[in-house]
Amino acid sequence: MKAVTVTAFGTPPVLREDVPEPITGPWQVLVRVQASSVNWLDADIAYGTLKDMAPHELPITLGRDFAGIVEAVGEGISEVEVDDEVFGAVPMAETARDGAWAELVVTGGHTLTRKPAHIDTATAGAAALTASTALMTVDALDLAPGDTVLVVGATGGVGGIAVQLARAAGAVVLAPGLPEDEEYLRALGASDVLERGGDLVAAVRRKHPGGVDALVDAVTAYEITPFAGVVKDGGRIASPTYAAGYGPGRTNVVHGPCPEILGRVARHLADGTIRNPVGRTYALADAATALQVFATRHTHGKIALRVA
Repeated sequence: MKAVTVTAFGTPPVLREDVPEPITGPWQVLVRVQASSVNWLDADIAYGTLKDMAPHELPITLGRDFAGIVEAVGEGISEVEVDDEVFGAVPMAETARDGAWAELVVTGGHTLTRKPAHIDTATAGAAALTASTALMTVDALDLAPGDTVLVVGATGGVGGIAVQLARAAGAVVLAPGLPEDEEYLRALGASDVLERGGDLVAAVRRKHPGGVDALVDAVTAYEITPFAGVVKDGGRIASPTYAAGYGPGRTNVVHGPCPEILGRVARHLADGTIRNPVGRTYALADAATALQVFATRHTHGKIALRVA
């Protein structure tokens, strides 16, 4: 089958046509992939950023998100049937090897759910990982109507959905951005767009001298957020990039697909609570370009891959 793989860290991924088709086992589902997307996890795997944290077995098929049609179900699967339209995310296994930038993917039945009928495939194929992560991140903040929350990374996939979820909870959302980002961020639900690149803590404090109630940092990776000073005493910080720090009110969100969270994502997409903006779409053969654009350019929302 066709699949996009990396054979050496730091080299561009390539489209191959000789990758063996996966075999469906008990409690697994075989999906014919129609769409996927680019996430930071794909870049981290391709560049070898995570090779000292978890075993990697080269060649590795990239891709976590997927949307497609069920081709086969293993013993024990009852939640979906052959020909169902589904979306989900392939979890990181103990050894990084298999992914969704391929014509077929096998994944656990707990990692997918039925796609809402009126949501297009590209949107669903780019939704599971970021939307699930954003949902868990905002859940951790326990927002109440009128709370103020700063979302760092609001133009990205996780941050953009976090803005929408926070707004839906009745919060007042602040987001840093460039001048060309303002219309996009306000359309997502940001009440105030702050200058990106300046002293963000000072900018927030000028508008909210007492600080904000909560902070989402979806940008700072593997170190404590430098924006903690915007949060008032007793406030909350949540991060999907291990930036929240430790202690009361600090939550580092570790995403793992599960039916409950994916079901909530599907309902939010279906009822319009969230939308999953797709800024660019590439063919599977252009996956290397998509990955490069993702890693080097300022983009809005997700980058999708068209597989079929």
